[in-house]
Amino acid sequence: MLAGLSYVLGIALVVSSLNKFKSIANAGHQSPSQVKPFVPVTYMGIGVGLIFLPSSFSVLSNTFFGAANVLAYSNSNDTTVMSMMTFLIQTAGILWFLRGAILLAHASEPGVQHGSKGLTFILSGIIAMNFESTFEMLNEMLTYLFSVMAAVKNNIKNW
Repeated sequence: MLAGLSYVLGIALVVSSLNKFKSIANAGHQSPSQVKPFVPVTYMGIGVGLIFLPSSFSVLSNTFFGAANVLAYSNSNDTTVMSMMTFLIQTAGILWFLRGAILLAHASEPGVQHGSKGLTFILSGIIAMNFESTFEMLNEMLTYLFSVMAAVKNNIKNW
């Protein structure tokens, strides 16, 4: 269902981009255009990105987080509370990513300042979609940090 929403939003942004290109072309003959060409280009790029989101999601997840990603088949028991919460967090991550993409597209309009909010939603969505991998990465980083701190503490005692 979210993949379908991604397709619909992507197509809507591409159509909106084409309409903005048309208005720039029509206004170019009559008077200087108020809309910059960056706006429809941004709409087109984000629209195409949303159209290809389901297929590019698996490629990007494998690239950044390895083979164990959201789309991989798992042998876990899906009736546990932890697996249900993980699924809910991953679903929310997809929604956050979509909202961030839309906010980022609208941020290209003159006078709209949602760019930082859109980037925050996109980054939060990526982290939430790869919740288990992010959690494992943080766990490994903290374990390494604690081992380094223990080694420093022992060296200070022995000195």
